[in-house]
Amino acid sequence: MLVSDLQEELALHVHDVNNGEVTSAQWLMFINSAARDARTSGWLVRQTDDTSIEVDASTYEYDIPAGFAYIQELYIEETINQSSVYVREIPRSHWDVRLNASTGNPELSFNTLSELTPSKHIRIIGQKRPTIYISPTQTIDAGMEGFIRERALYYGYRFLGAGLSELSKWRQDMAKMSFTTAESMLHRQPQEMRELPNSIEVPGRG
Repeated sequence: MLVSDLQEELALHVHDVNNGEVTSAQWLMFINSAARDARTSGWLVRQTDDTSIEVDASTYEYDIPAGFAYIQELYIEETINQSSVYVREIPRSHWDVRLNASTGNPELSFNTLSELTPSKHIRIIGQKRPTIYISPTQTIDAGMEGFIRERALYYGYRFLGAGLSELSKWRQDMAKMSFTTAESMLHRQPQEMRELPNSIEVPGRG
């Protein structure tokens, strides 16, 4: 689901399909408020990268790609039948995560190069914190759609619910319902949104 799709759906839910009362920019703000609520509650999203790190024959340290908050596993690229595959895990005893003393950037540090093949890529499997969106063309984090919808609806209904009209009262009631639903979802954090077993936290990515 794209951010723009969710913006349209939210506008439909509050009976404001032409964005006369809540603009798309305001819906984006409410969506990001929901994402921040998930971030502060410890939700995590699966992330994989196999393009950012290419092995150099004499390099033991590599910057960790953007986004990663936890790293669980590393794999080294192999070529089978002219296709790149990642089936060989780099043993956990061969690498660690740390902050580079001179740059302050988090990095992967290898204590041996025996499992690394020069000019091949390293696949990183881990997790990131929920995305803060800047564009309607971005994709909502997989598995986050339901919570973000309900939480953003709560913020939207609360924004629209000022006043004493029947419509305002209905929106106030709907805000309460959306809040209750979102809170229930927030505290029933799905297993896939929790820290993966044996993961290492990336320093500086709080």
